[in-house]
Amino acid sequence: MKKILLSKNSRHSLRIEDSFYSGHRNLRHHYEERFKNPLHAHSGRFCWDYWNVKNQYRLLRTPAQDFFGEKLFQPFLNHLLQWGRTELGCQMISHPWLSAYVNDCYQDLHSDVPHGPWSFVYSLTPWKKRSFTGGETFVAKPKLLNYFQQLDSSQSDETFQLIEKIAPLENRLVVFDPRYPHGVSRVNGVEDLLDARLVIHGWFTEPRPMIEGALTTRKAIPGMDQIAMTLMDQFSNLGYHGIFCARFEIDRSGKISGIRILTSHLIQPQTGTIISESILKKTLGLCEVISFPKSSGTTLITLPIEIKS
Repeated sequence: MKKILLSKNSRHSLRIEDSFYSGHRNLRHHYEERFKNPLHAHSGRFCWDYWNVKNQYRLLRTPAQDFFGEKLFQPFLNHLLQWGRTELGCQMISHPWLSAYVNDCYQDLHSDVPHGPWSFVYSLTPWKKRSFTGGETFVAKPKLLNYFQQLDSSQSDETFQLIEKIAPLENRLVVFDPRYPHGVSRVNGVEDLLDARLVIHGWFTEPRPMIEGALTTRKAIPGMDQIAMTLMDQFSNLGYHGIFCARFEIDRSGKISGIRILTSHLIQPQTGTIISESILKKTLGLCEVISFPKSSGTTLITLPIEIKS
């Protein structure tokens, strides 16, 4: 096998993509136009669900596609879907919410294990002009979740060493493993919806294989199944759970000529250990003997694997 490469941040539980969508100003403009005149009562303003769960959640939310309309929202949705398919191996996303956080809105620590293997938060907040405090997405770091396994009795820890805080900069996409406890710090100092923390959020779902190139799906499936079974058996036997996705390059002779690891956030729950690069490469090396039918050219197979505890 020629090469096994790890994509940037492939072993991380958190990803940040700035300047994510070129049409973000159109989405923001639509929002501002709807709420710019509080004395103008029209049906478009009456869209919010005030979601309040005592001591857990408080925010305003509405289905994002209903708010923006299909013509404006679909290009963003297509861009988000393509990114998820290319970077995560997830074919779909949940129906996204648009949420606004004004004074005293927040989300306390929680996890979203059943909803999808990756959560996303996309910001339309004019963050650099904000008049409020709070509003950051926060995610527990591995050190907090495995505190006593990593305890150093000679050293104290501060918040920044235990919790990752991510500012919702305008046009920033934040993606993270929803098994990690996370939330939104309480917003204070803003009452006008035009100045609120404003985000589109949901989950990437349906990790499924994707085949591109010379091989047909029918011819690719047997080899793809062998790879999946090999990896699942190895990762499970080593006690790892979580999401893994790699893109396999198959040359015209049917051999695997290269592998790029897209995501590899596999964890041993008992120890909190994230799988190492050396174990990943050694395990993927076992796939070298698997072959595919000959074809007229190169084939790319994106293969996500989700191992649940």
